[in-house]
Amino acid sequence: MMNNARFEDALTDVAKVYADPKDIIGAEDLSQQQKVKLLRQWEFDLRENLVASEENMTAETTPEGHSAELLRGVRKALIAIGAVDHKDESAAPTKTGGA
Repeated sequence: MMNNARFEDALTDVAKVYADPKDIIGAEDLSQQQKVKLLRQWEFDLRENLVASEENMTAETTPEGHSAELLRGVRKALIAIGAVDHKDESAAPTKTGGA
């Protein structure tokens, strides 16, 4: 299992530690609970980034469409590990994740 300090560090900025949601799924040093927590945090961060970009408040270094593409990958990863029911995907949530 990933040591607690490293996990907490990853939780503060998931994208700095993992390049792709599949990296979290494949991480053998993470428990199922840690994987879900990291993916949910990453999903939250990406949704916040989408709202910020809509309001022209993102860093210019963020490639256009990158957050939306990554968000789809995170959602697929959550479904793959059973943390989200696939029928949740048909709902039309807000960018921040609310219904």
